[in-house]
Amino acid sequence: MENKGQIIIDMSNFMVVTTFFSLWLAVQFEEFIENIFAYVLILSLGIIHGANDLKLIQHSNSSRSTKISYVRTLTYYILFVLGSALLFYYVPAIALISFVIFSAYHFGEQHFGVRIKEPTFWGNILFFTYGFFILCLLFYLHAETVTEIIHTITKIKIDERDYYYASLGSGISMSVLYVFLMVRDKDLRTSFIRETFHIVVFFILFSTASLLWSFAIYFVIWHSIPSLVDQIYYLYGDFSKKTVLGYVKASLPYWVISIIGILFLLFVFRSNFETSLSFFFSFLAAITFPHVLVINRIKNT
Repeated sequence: MENKGQIIIDMSNFMVVTTFFSLWLAVQFEEFIENIFAYVLILSLGIIHGANDLKLIQHSNSSRSTKISYVRTLTYYILFVLGSALLFYYVPAIALISFVIFSAYHFGEQHFGVRIKEPTFWGNILFFTYGFFILCLLFYLHAETVTEIIHTITKIKIDERDYYYASLGSGISMSVLYVFLMVRDKDLRTSFIRETFHIVVFFILFSTASLLWSFAIYFVIWHSIPSLVDQIYYLYGDFSKKTVLGYVKASLPYWVISIIGILFLLFVFRSNFETSLSFFFSFLAAITFPHVLVINRIKNT
């Protein structure tokens, strides 16, 4: 059985090739077609990577000898998602800031989780700064569209220069932290060139593709797929056709419910792309909050 960490590291070549293939698609098709591809990717692999949270919680409870019934866990989970949705309705600015903070840490935690198995305080800060840099870079290279989405959600108008300063500051912070940590961490030292190359790949991707297609490629190819490998190993102790099918089967109910909810929002606001995109990201945020906490919990089990 191949080591989980080695599988994820070996996948980097696949992810780079897939990213450049996606760039080729971006050049070949107009933005409307790109957005269709993006929705398909996010609604399939993107959503399913967070659709097994209840099983992960139950497995974590079992590992910790904590006895909480499935119904009780489901109730708490649904209430958390509804609470997140209400947060976007009543205090959208706070909800959006929280979503960015949670997502930034979550992206970094998944990305460096293979190399930093027992993160220190500074390791956790690296997780956040890396994820925040990726998001800020995406925002900066699609400043006009992002500004419209933020305004639709919060009614707040962001100066487009702020994205530049945020990406610059987070990029410098991430680089300093990485260098500081790699002095004592061999895995970080050996992956320095690869990580730098990946940042260049993301810059090219975000500069070339539309906002939604850029986000979909990073979210699905660089985050969701490695996360799926992590989760399957955690639940089944192996990564094979059988365990993948078992994971998908266990995910189906929540996956279907999530897709129906998102498709309903996209249909209701189909006449206005910026509005539909705003509600789309708000829905993703509502289901992201509990997922981030679940993944953090299992990584500390």
